[in-house]
Amino acid sequence: MRVFPRTGRVLLNASIRPMTERDLDEVLAIERTSFSNPWTEGMFLAELRENPFAQFLITVRDGAIIGYAGGWLIVDELHLLNLAVHPDFRRRGVADQLVDRLFRCGGGRITKASLEVRRSNGAAIALYERFGFHSVGVRPRYYMDPSEDALVMEWGG
Repeated sequence: MRVFPRTGRVLLNASIRPMTERDLDEVLAIERTSFSNPWTEGMFLAELRENPFAQFLITVRDGAIIGYAGGWLIVDELHLLNLAVHPDFRRRGVADQLVDRLFRCGGGRITKASLEVRRSNGAAIALYERFGFHSVGVRPRYYMDPSEDALVMEWGG
C-alpha cells in the first residue's frame, strides 16, 4: 500500500466518516463559500443515492463539519470529484487527511487516480503534487463563473 506524505498538521478532536444526506446542509454551506459554481443539493444526492462508485467523506470537529471530499472508486482507480474545507480550517491538514482517506477507501487497490483543478488554484495544485499527482493535460474553458481552463492531473499508472 502506498504511504502518503504527512503534513504534520494535526487537528485535535477531528474525525472522518462517510457523508450522509443529513450532512448536506453543512456541506452545501462550505461548498457555496468555496466555489463560484457550487454543486447543488441534487448533485450531491444523486451521488449519495444513485452512484454505487461514489465515496464521499466528511471531517467533523466538535460536532461541526469542517471539510469534505468525494470521488468515484472504480475497481483500482479513483477519480476525485470534489474537495473543500471550511475557510476557518484551511491550511491545517484537513484536505490532506481527506485525500489520504479517499485513497485508503480503495483498500490498497488504487493504481491510478485523476482529477481536474482550476489552473489558478495554486493551493489545490500544491496539495495534489504532494500526493504525487502531476499535470497531464488541459481542458479548455472547463470551469464557468469565471471561465477558466482545468488542469488534468493524474497519479500512478
